[in-house]
Amino acid sequence: MSGFFPSLARIGTYRSLPFAVAGAVLTVPVSPFALAAAVSVDADSRVRALLALVALAVLMGLLGLLGPVRRGGIGLANLLLGTAVPAPAGRPDAGTRLRSGLWLALHTALSGLLLTVLAFLGLGLLVPAIWLAGGQDRISLFWDDVPLGGWTVPFGVLLLFGALVLLAGATRAFRAATEALLGPSETERTALAERRAAVLAQRNRLARELHDSIGHTLTTSTIQAAAAAELVEADPAQVRRALGTIEEASRSALEDLDHVLGLLREEPAAKEPTRTLAEVDVLAVRAREAGLDVRLAVSGPVAALPATVSREGYRIVQEGLTNALRHAGPGAVDVRVEAGPDRLAIAVVNALPGAEPRGGRRGLTGLAERVEALRGALEAGPDGRRWRLSATIPLRPGA
Repeated sequence: MSGFFPSLARIGTYRSLPFAVAGAVLTVPVSPFALAAAVSVDADSRVRALLALVALAVLMGLLGLLGPVRRGGIGLANLLLGTAVPAPAGRPDAGTRLRSGLWLALHTALSGLLLTVLAFLGLGLLVPAIWLAGGQDRISLFWDDVPLGGWTVPFGVLLLFGALVLLAGATRAFRAATEALLGPSETERTALAERRAAVLAQRNRLARELHDSIGHTLTTSTIQAAAAAELVEADPAQVRRALGTIEEASRSALEDLDHVLGLLREEPAAKEPTRTLAEVDVLAVRAREAGLDVRLAVSGPVAALPATVSREGYRIVQEGLTNALRHAGPGAVDVRVEAGPDRLAIAVVNALPGAEPRGGRRGLTGLAERVEALRGALEAGPDGRRWRLSATIPLRPGA
């Protein structure tokens, strides 16, 4: 209770009033029967009134079975109660329809009850108003003639406080009922989870693509630009070659970036840039022009590799050379690509940079995800005085 009363100060606590009004609109045609059931002393009249209310509840339950009614109820609750019930996806099953029908019946019944009680409380507030206005000294209250006096002021305050507490409790009850009865079913929760997983997988894939392509290009371009700045007068031919490498790498990165942005904007898919191990020599050339001593060894039918495997293999070599550009110590960088009948093996080995810490953990995480998706294995870490990045990807099940 300690946390309940401070919440009365928040206006959102009283959202049940407009929500109840919206629900009571449906009961307007039979509201006279509700009043008759409350005040009638004739047993037959009261029975007929109660039967009419039962018929209304059944009618609301049947209407709630309709899909549009459920969608409208979710939108109304999210708007007026501040709930966050997700919009329904697909056709509801029988259990979901029954819950929706029960919700509509409860909504209209509780709305009518809440507004009726509030109406009586509102009439009770007239008692202190009449006494304060000095209009009369006595009033008929609870079927008795009661003298008016100073007691009417605390009585009115009590009624007002009771109305606020009632609204706060009704808001919580409406929210709980809405989330329980209009919330997603187990099937819908599974579908939502699958959609979220698909979105996250797509985001991770795009993040990997941007990291591999843009990160490699920026690293190469930065080193090439720095080298060109030092050689601008001493070796203009080398500067031109460096600028050409920057231009070629940037154009390739722009193609990748354009493709990724098209996916993010959900535009008609353009042709995905194809980067395969058939172009691994281009990566080696760019790395050499950036200052690395790259020794590339390719064996086996690389051109015959499956497209997915070849594309991921290209990214593995690219990430290995990018990390070597950033962190490698002095000495050659050995790149070995072996395409066998059962597996693809890739290794990028370079000297460690002394005691300096290694970076590029995000890129290695992305590579691990790529290799794992192809049922392969990735290893990265010190190997004596050298850093080794190696990956093995099977080409056949069980290889």
